[in-house]
Amino acid sequence: MDFEKSLDESVASLRPRLRPLLICLSRSWGGLEQTVAYDAQELARYSIPVRVAVLRDSPIHRSLAEKAGVITIPLDYRPRDTLDTHFRRDIEGWIDSGDVNLIHTHQTTLLGSISPWVWKRKKVPLYASRHIMSGHNKKNWVHSLIYQRVDSLVVMSEALRDNVLATHPVEDSKVDIINLGLDFERFDPDKVDARRQREEWGADGDTIVIGLVGRIDPAKGQGTFIKAAAGLMKRIGGSGLKVKFVIVGEETLGSEDGHLEELKAMVTQFHLESVVLFTGYLENIPEVMQAFDLFVMPSKQEAFGLVAIEAMAMECPIVISSGGSAREIVGAEEFGLLTRPDDAFDLQNKLRTLIENEGTRRKMGVAARAHVKSKYDRRLRLKKTLALYQKGFDFRDPH
Repeated sequence: MDFEKSLDESVASLRPRLRPLLICLSRSWGGLEQTVAYDAQELARYSIPVRVAVLRDSPIHRSLAEKAGVITIPLDYRPRDTLDTHFRRDIEGWIDSGDVNLIHTHQTTLLGSISPWVWKRKKVPLYASRHIMSGHNKKNWVHSLIYQRVDSLVVMSEALRDNVLATHPVEDSKVDIINLGLDFERFDPDKVDARRQREEWGADGDTIVIGLVGRIDPAKGQGTFIKAAAGLMKRIGGSGLKVKFVIVGEETLGSEDGHLEELKAMVTQFHLESVVLFTGYLENIPEVMQAFDLFVMPSKQEAFGLVAIEAMAMECPIVISSGGSAREIVGAEEFGLLTRPDDAFDLQNKLRTLIENEGTRRKMGVAARAHVKSKYDRRLRLKKTLALYQKGFDFRDPH
């Protein structure tokens, strides 16, 4: 109750003055885009008039178009990364109309076409969220000027914070960690029945379902997952164990690289047609996660991975690639196991360990849910976000 009261007080303080604009100009539908959609709906849930700039007909546009309280601003163009004059007219129009008095972009590449246009608008706080690791050194005079106008660079983990401090021209005090947040009323194992989902996949109660959720992309590691499945089936052949491997996701909208067909050909090559299933995109993620006995995230590099904590919230143990924020997610491997990226043999060994130890799986799953509930509650994320926004307003208008 104390937490709810504190959150309500934060909302009540900011609601009369806060008119935020979130920016996500992407045609993908992954963790970044879903996070922006969640954040917008959280603000709207508390009657804060939130606007979201999106690309017209993009997945995030379709997702938010009919959500109560969320105002989408669909753009018919993708601004250049620097000094886009069309974007300038739009930004200045949104501010001058009084509809927007705070900007939060979730794509740092757009700062070159945002920061210059709000440079003299001192009363408009500017925030940027960094969702992925950077391998480029941006500590040069151009980026120093761009980031000088940014109030805070927001990240979701300690590992990402260390990365941006090493690669971006920002001070410690201007990098803030705000963990991802989940709605634990939606992600509640006691409120979800996954039996129908398992039946659709042809998995009975004795079948161990190992699943992967993510955009179909070489970087997400579906190929490594299929190779591990092939090796695992060879090793457990004749044991009587029934296993199903489920790949949830679709290729990026407009993608023409044909990776999905490559993966299907790989399944045929390894004679795995009876045990590997491609489902395409699914919306009922809580049911999907509970239908899994094991969740795998074999990405080559992942800054964090929203789907990992979604699986953990549904008491599903995880096996994820090391690197990035993986250690923060699995702790001392009490919530799941780490595997080396691009190493199918290591992945199959980790999967076999958990397949053969049902008690360990269940213990990990229960501990995983308790862990994510303590760190990744949507209300905690909203409270930290509002505190950051309040700080931006107070800095500009201390009275």
